Amino acid sequence: MTLIRRAAVVIVVAVAAVVLGTGGAQAAPPPFRLPPLPEPIATWLRPPVPPAKRLSDSWVTAEKSIRKAIPGQVGVALVPVGSDVAQSFGSLKTGRAWSTVKVPVALAAERKNGAAVLAKEDKAITFSDNDAAGDLWGSLGGGKQSVDAVTSVLREGHDMRTRVSSEIDTPRSYPGYTPWALVDQARFGAHLPCMPNTDNILSHMGSVAPNQRWGIADLGPKRHAVTAVKGGWGPATDASPGYLVRQLGLISTDQGEVAIAMAARPRSGKLDDGTKMLTRIGDWLGRNFTSIPAGKCGLL
Repeated sequence: MTLIRRAAVVIVVAVAAVVLGTGGAQAAPPPFRLPPLPEPIATWLRPPVPPAKRLSDSWVTAEKSIRKAIPGQVGVALVPVGSDVAQSFGSLKTGRAWSTVKVPVALAAERKNGAAVLAKEDKAITFSDNDAAGDLWGSLGGGKQSVDAVTSVLREGHDMRTRVSSEIDTPRSYPGYTPWALVDQARFGAHLPCMPNTDNILSHMGSVAPNQRWGIADLGPKRHAVTAVKGGWGPATDASPGYLVRQLGLISTDQGEVAIAMAARPRSGKLDDGTKMLTRIGDWLGRNFTSIPAGKCGLL
């Protein structure tokens, strides 16, 4: 056997001895593992689920329940007061503003005309009176002047995208036809309490008539909170006589405030079904108070 072959044999035998071990060697011990922690210690030490995920997970169940009871589409957006950060849930994301647009219209009118329009403002917000809202719109000058004044209020409220519909459109339109995305509306609502000259409007929103007492309107006493709302309802589209029902609102608690924008489009097309769907969303919010993001003016 040559020297090279002898060296090769020695190497092979050595490797085999390392890999297979000798007859007298013992197997390696199993890796050390800590025993599982007993309950409730394991639960105490488990990282908490973030509030946003808890809210999202609970919405999945809530939406199924709502749509099973009353078939149709629903959507809701939440923004902490003083913030621009939105959480959005549901398949319905936008639609005609209808009477919810009376909030920025009334604010623009009060800023321009002062006490002269306060009675009209009360009717437009508290009772959702269309004639009073039309007078507020006209007091801004009508046409482009009214559009510019209301748009300015929206931009001040950090809604940077909504385009106000009006009689200057082709074909002619109305402010209530304004497409208002829920996220944009909630963002505006989140800045409404922080804007000047909004005390009267918020007071009216806090004491709306029975025709708007749905959604989150009556949630406050149940949850030791204060709510302010403005509803809106009308045909979802020109081609559909079925109702789109909306609500812009605020929930105030000791922890802060959150703006809510929600909408429902019941398959039945009935107004009553739409309001019931929004009240079910309000109930879901009430069950998840600890997960709802809240904020305050001036914190950013």
